[in-house]
Amino acid sequence: MKSLTRIFVALLLVVGITFGGFHSNAHAASPLPVNVNIDANKTFDQIVNGIRFDRKYTVLVANKTGKTLQRVGAYNDSSNWPLGDIDPNTATGQQFDGIPITNSFSFASNYRVEPGKNVQLAATFPTIGRRKIGLGGINQDGSTPAKQVWDNTNDANDKAVNNPPVEGRASIQQKDGSIIWYYEVK
Repeated sequence: MKSLTRIFVALLLVVGITFGGFHSNAHAASPLPVNVNIDANKTFDQIVNGIRFDRKYTVLVANKTGKTLQRVGAYNDSSNWPLGDIDPNTATGQQFDGIPITNSFSFASNYRVEPGKNVQLAATFPTIGRRKIGLGGINQDGSTPAKQVWDNTNDANDKAVNNPPVEGRASIQQKDGSIIWYYEVK
């Protein structure tokens, strides 16, 4: 009977270790919101200076428009776009660790800046491949523009879009060990 108990305990340990049941940082799986007030002249370094990054990945949007960015669509290939509406003059984001086991994600969102003016943001960290960032200026509500920009996202290079009077830029940065998909809309 003792050997059967030992086998059962050993099996539990193997399963627990394999699937991350004994994680040393129990809070690491929970996402952390980021929300700081900014002004239109702040740079990326000035915005992130007071933020502590505790997760592997961060999606961060600096809204410098003076208007609420209204989320009007999304495309979720793996995981879900982590942000809703974004208040004016804020840097709003979400820190997270990706999908368990694969640590991956791939999604995009469509934001209305003002009637008839939209911006799309895409972020990807695939299981196979490399990190990517995308940005678009398709003036249409719904999920289709988000998917179109996601489909065209193919590298980690900085991006810019000019959709007068809206301008956007996107880049992948790093701070405190976190990879940051940074978007600026003005």
